[in-house]
Formats: sequence, structure tokens, C-alpha cells
Amino acid sequence: MKGKPFAGASGGNGGDGGSVIIRAVLNLADLSSIKSGFLAKAHAGECGKGSMHSGTRGEDCVLNVPVGTVVTDSSTGEELADLSSPGQEVVAAKGGRGGKGNFALSSPSRRAPGFALKGTLGKERDITLELKLSASCALVGLPNAGKSSLLAALSNARPQVGEWEFTTLSPNLGAVTAGDASFTLEDVPGLIAGASCGKGLGLEFLRHIERIPALAFVIDPTREDPLRTYRSLEKELESYAGHLPEGAKPFSERPRLVVLSKDDLYGKEELAAFEAEFEGVRALGVSASTHEGVKELKFALLDMVEKARSGDTAEGKKAPTLNPLKPDRPSKDFSVMIRFDSNEGIWYEVDGEIIRIFIEQTDFANDEAVGYLSDRLAALGVEDLLVKAGIKPGDEVRLGDPSNAVAFNWNPSLTAGKKHMKAAASFARGSDERLETLSRTRRTNRQRRSEHKRG
Repeated sequence: MKGKPFAGASGGNGGDGGSVIIRAVLNLADLSSIKSGFLAKAHAGECGKGSMHSGTRGEDCVLNVPVGTVVTDSSTGEELADLSSPGQEVVAAKGGRGGKGNFALSSPSRRAPGFALKGTLGKERDITLELKLSASCALVGLPNAGKSSLLAALSNARPQVGEWEFTTLSPNLGAVTAGDASFTLEDVPGLIAGASCGKGLGLEFLRHIERIPALAFVIDPTREDPLRTYRSLEKELESYAGHLPEGAKPFSERPRLVVLSKDDLYGKEELAAFEAEFEGVRALGVSASTHEGVKELKFALLDMVEKARSGDTAEGKKAPTLNPLKPDRPSKDFSVMIRFDSNEGIWYEVDGEIIRIFIEQTDFANDEAVGYLSDRLAALGVEDLLVKAGIKPGDEVRLGDPSNAVAFNWNPSLTAGKKHMKAAASFARGSDERLETLSRTRRTNRQRRSEHKRG
């Protein structure tokens, strides 16, 4: 305080840094707004001020992405979040902790600390964003089964159509209208035997239908045996079950129907015979070229989609709410390890999340701040554990991240421990010399009263 250097501490705390947050929204269809190599950076927290004024928190950097975006740590491959619902968000990089002013560090024995704790740096992370398409229903079938032609006949989509296999190399989406209702239909790359093991475009295909609630199996009776083909497609879906995200409904439990394409190339009796082969699964004949059966198929698909939606509602499915701004407390666990190197000899390595935070917060150019660090480490039990590990005066100790550790030679003046620190006034590490000088010169109230009586 100005004019009163010993009136007490008044330095405010620094504000926490902002975080980089990724949020799913409905009004985006793709990730084109986020270019490869894009750097997202949140704002730093404001520095603390005098008169116990704390700095404000840094503003978050929020990246909006489409619903269905999967966020993955590029370095480790760990999936951080599957943003499957609007408003769902995840912290990609958490902001640093604000520093502590000397007001927060003051105590009866340290009324005016001559130091502060530095703020910690925010996290840096490389992430990968992947958009998994999420339609209401998917067209499943072998290559060249007529899926793309059927999508064009049912919806407003205009996918590439050809007579060769694997015409569809990436998913196509179309909006289907049936009466007053509508839903999205997806045509994905053709599935072949062994797709669940990576053959053809199978894995790409299967990944795209992981979250689609209803399936329509498109089979061309003019080229393949309908029932055998259906069983083969079912087998591939079942083989992929181990790759489904946690909590996803198995393919076998999702509503389905069979679409027999190109029914203008065979008679009604043949169609009836084909349909009769499928027990327990509805089968419909349709022709994309003549549009025969298209209207009936639209309403059949709509009924199936509504059944899937009502099933999800009945199960009470709700995306987990992530609270990225919830403060987290660092673990107080730490380890003491004895290390040896033929060139560097023996040293004691002390590491842990709390140790790294302590190191980052300390101003090593300030002796009082270093003394405060020593107090914190002793209170945490570091010195006691070093003694139990057999450390001797002069041995090297390395604190924090081994790649950037703080090293010193251990030479305690007293046995470590809280009891000894409290018992020995001379062991007041980190005390303010100004207060010690003041205590020798300032008169107490008792001294003043005694002098007054004598006077």
C-alpha cells in the first residue's frame, strides 16, 4: 500500500486463461470453415492489480462444428468427444491458471509477502476433426445394386450413376418427402464380402452408417440371389459390431426392410416369390427407371424412420452434457524415484502433476518465492519421502518434468517436516526480512503503556 509498506498485502490475483472449446451446432453442414493447419487461440487472463483487484478471466475461443463431428487427439489417437447432439461441446485445450497475488499468500506470519505466484501456461494440443454423416436411413447393398438410381428417384439428390461397380466412392445425402413429413436418406459405397476386414471400400462404408438408425437393404434380383445376398450383407454388419462406438445400438436391433430393385425387369409373380423368401422382414419391389413402387417405398421408409425415432425417445437417450468450464483440482500424488546414469551419476527424481504446477508458479529469481516453494514441498511430504528414500546432504534432486527439471543439491538445515518447521522459529523459510527488521524496532502496546506510566 502506498506510503505504508507494512500495512499489509494488496496484490490481486491474475485471471485464468481462456480455453479452446469445440461446440456442435445445427446450422453447419460441413467442416469447410476450418482449414487444415488452422490455429485456434484463446485470450490470456488479465494481470492482477493493486488494492486487491483481481484480473478478469480470458475469453474462450469457441469453434462451431456440425453435429456428428468426432474430435480426436492427433498425437495419441484418443477420441476426445463424439459431438452427436446440438450444443454439445468439449474443451480441446484448457486455459492456464491465473497467478496468485501477495494478498492471497499473506498470513499472520507473512503479512506482506514480497513475491507472487506466477500463472501457468495453457495447454496446447493438435486435434483432428472428422464429420460422420448422420442420415435417418441408409441404403445398404452390393456395388451396382441400383442404390444411387434409387436415391435419385426418391429424393432431391443427383448422385453419379453408372453401369460399373463402385460408382459411388463417397456418401450421398438426399431429402425425401412423404406427405407432410420428410427425412434424410443416404447412399453409401457398395459393400462386398470381407468389408468388415477392410476389403474394398467396406470400412469407409461401415463407418458412415455407425449412427444411422434405420437400414434399407437394396438387392438386385436380376444379378444375385436375393436371400443369399441379404444374409451376406447381414454377416458383414455383424462382423463390424466390435467397431461400433460405445452405447451404439447393434445393427441387428435397428429397423430394416428389403428393397428389390429393377422390378420392371421381372414379372409380378417372380416379385411375389422373392418377397416371400424374407420371413420377418418387409420386402418391396421398386423401379427407379419407371418410378413404379417409388411412392409406396417412400412411406414404408418413413414408417421405419419414425419407428427408429420413437424407439430412441422411449429409451430416454440423451447426449451427455460436457461442462468445459468446471474447475479441476490437480492430483496431489507424486513420486520419488532414484535414477542412475553412467555419465551423470545418481539423482532423486520428484515428479507429479502438483509438482509441475508448483515449479511453473515459482519465480526462481526471488529468494522469498523459492523459500515459499520449499514450504509447499515440505507440507506436501516431499522432504519426508526423500529422507525415507535414503537421500543424503549433497545428493542431487530434480523436480518436475524430467526433460526440463529444476535441479539442486539437497542440504537441509534441519530434518524436514511440519513439526520441526513449527517448532523452530529459525526455520521460517520464505519469511519477509522487512517484517523481521520491523519486529525488532516497533514497540508493542505493552511497551507503550509501560513507557507511559514511567513517563
